[in-house]
Amino acid sequence: MNQTNCHSIRDSFLGFLGDEIRVIESEGGCVLVLPGKTLDDRHSAIFIEQRMSDYFLVHDAGKTAAELYAQGIHITDPREEAFTQMAERLGAVFSKGMFQVGCSRADLHQAILAVGQCESLGMWHILGHKPDFSDEPVVSRVEHGIRAWNAPYEHQIESRIPVLGRHSKHVFDFVSFPVHVARETIALKILRPGDDSLSKAQGYGYLALDIEQTQYAQWRKLAVMTKVDNWTKNARELVRGLSTATVEVESGEEEAIETLIPQKLEEMAA
Repeated sequence: MNQTNCHSIRDSFLGFLGDEIRVIESEGGCVLVLPGKTLDDRHSAIFIEQRMSDYFLVHDAGKTAAELYAQGIHITDPREEAFTQMAERLGAVFSKGMFQVGCSRADLHQAILAVGQCESLGMWHILGHKPDFSDEPVVSRVEHGIRAWNAPYEHQIESRIPVLGRHSKHVFDFVSFPVHVARETIALKILRPGDDSLSKAQGYGYLALDIEQTQYAQWRKLAVMTKVDNWTKNARELVRGLSTATVEVESGEEEAIETLIPQKLEEMAA
């Protein structure tokens, strides 16, 4: 193929992209809808906000994480870590559930490409995944359980609390912080067995060991283990050994969580 034809193809492709890219204007900026599709048959939408005269925030508005959740795929700690590493390789960051880049006007095009690539690659989790929507109510059941606890002291409950270990960042699903009283902080972690319960237990073990010798070392840890009938004996023992206490429910018995959690918290606070 001669050079003239190559340039002609390039020019026609640029024209195609120009015709296919849609622009939606909003008060805070604009949205570019790209022609390429993600694995769940969506067009990537890139949100561009001008924060200062020469500073832009380019992001996906959390749509990647939201679309995964809609298909029964939760952003677990390992997935969040994978997204973080992937974003860094592509020139973006994954923070607060969004792929995003802060940049000047000179770097705006690269930022758009980076976020678009993150959106496309971020959906690879749907390949071979069998949605299990029975897991979705677990978080709300745990929250109902901890909020139903009649603690013997004033406390404040917060969700999705990040903690920095000696080597990595981790997240507890819920934390009960004592208020104006010298009592222990209680941190809850929800653990689902997935396809490999031992790997899940080892991931939890890494969290528990990584926060030793840090300001979080004295926190009491309550592990909420769902579908415990799918956990191996070694995995169960590993989680039990690294927790102050556990709440363990078998498949189909998730509704018991709301009763078991306040009972276990009462024991831990005694």
